[in-house]
Amino acid sequence: IKGGDDLIAQEALVQHEHISRIHPSSVNTVRVMTLLFDQKVHILSSVLRMGVAGSRVDNASAGGITCGIRRDGRLKDVAYARNGTRYDRHPQGFRFSEGMIPSFDKVIGLLTRLQEQMARFRLISWDVVIGPDGEPILLEGNFRCGGPCVHQLNNGPLFGDLTDRVLSEVFLRRPRSKGLSS
Repeated sequence: IKGGDDLIAQEALVQHEHISRIHPSSVNTVRVMTLLFDQKVHILSSVLRMGVAGSRVDNASAGGITCGIRRDGRLKDVAYARNGTRYDRHPQGFRFSEGMIPSFDKVIGLLTRLQEQMARFRLISWDVVIGPDGEPILLEGNFRCGGPCVHQLNNGPLFGDLTDRVLSEVFLRRPRSKGLSS
């Protein structure tokens, strides 16, 4: 096989039939951003990432679209492309207002436990696939640049009610540069 030492092979993921109905050519992933703040895991935002037009990837940067997920696992009524284009239906016809993420409570439970174990990383964007049996499959954790714009586009201000407290902590903890007067 060409590729040298930089080749990784892994078993193909199969997604839940409800998620596959939206766009079967790509593995459509649930992205959840968590924050460890005041010794508690906060679920800041959740979106469903979907491919379009037969694409094999769901990345917004590759033409995919995203739809916000409500706390109970129901999809919001609209999805967005990276440039802000709004969709009431998936380009292949699926109506977002009728969508539900299977086992969403299991996704949240898994990510809460993982975030607690990774306290050094306080802000993480997780990508999860819902398997055919409804079980969440962790695809990856994004520790840098976890897509805050996608979350805010779909769900509003990222830190919500925590915004003032988070900003206060960030700016109070920031070391002051020597030689600057106040």
